[in-house]
Amino acid sequence: MKNIFIILLIFISFSIFVIIRDYQIKKKRLKLNNALNSNFFIQVINNLIEENKYNLLEERIRLRDIDAYGNEDYKKWIGNPPLDEKAIEKNILNGSKRFREGIPYFWEKVILKKFGSTELFFEKWISYCSENPNIEDEIQGTIRKLETEDWFLFIASQIEKSCLKLIENNYSKTIKENYKKGIKFENHCKEILKQHGWEVKETPNTGDQGVDLIASINDLRICIQCKDHEKAIGNKAVQEISAGKLFWKGTHAILVSKSGFTKSAQELANSNNVKLINEFQLKNLEKFIF
Repeated sequence: MKNIFIILLIFISFSIFVIIRDYQIKKKRLKLNNALNSNFFIQVINNLIEENKYNLLEERIRLRDIDAYGNEDYKKWIGNPPLDEKAIEKNILNGSKRFREGIPYFWEKVILKKFGSTELFFEKWISYCSENPNIEDEIQGTIRKLETEDWFLFIASQIEKSCLKLIENNYSKTIKENYKKGIKFENHCKEILKQHGWEVKETPNTGDQGVDLIASINDLRICIQCKDHEKAIGNKAVQEISAGKLFWKGTHAILVSKSGFTKSAQELANSNNVKLINEFQLKNLEKFIF
């Protein structure tokens, strides 16, 4: 009887040991997984912001409202997206206006696209919250617990830091000049087309899908991108106008440049049936189409 008791005691002790060991292993794995997901999350966010920082600053400048007294309003830029995961999916599915411009647009079209789905985004975000439980809330002036709903506050904060850093480095002046230069060239192209009988419409600045102008005559619907750059235009612009033609249901795609095109861009344009021209050739646009 005594031996049976000893064996039972050993068995119970071993079982407890196994349970504790498995729990500790599971805990370590969970901690490691959270750390990996957290690092992945912040690296992806920071890399995407860095890659697009100049475009982000340009949009920030474009979307701000300035009153008669010089006060700046950034409501359009910051936006007001839903914060709940299910509400986000519903809004995106229904084509909600809350993701059509500013930071919300960048989050959906660039950040979310990189993660693949809202589910994966929030999975990584929750891991980040687990590894970084506190946030410095500048509005409340306190350090508080990081909540799941703070995802947009965090993203917007990271983007704003990047934009303000560029402004401090005096890049905003260059951005303004380049933006005005681009708009001026786009309007110039528009006037040439109108003078030669084309009906011309401008696409929205946000979500234009690489198309600046749409010129129409009868059944023709020409999608046009205008580039006033100092260097030859490369493949990216050709890819954008090709995709833009499909999005806007155009019949033809035209890329207008004042500085010419790289050899690879010309090859890509030929294979995608994109016409590459300069501003002076706009007068005879139908000739280049046919």
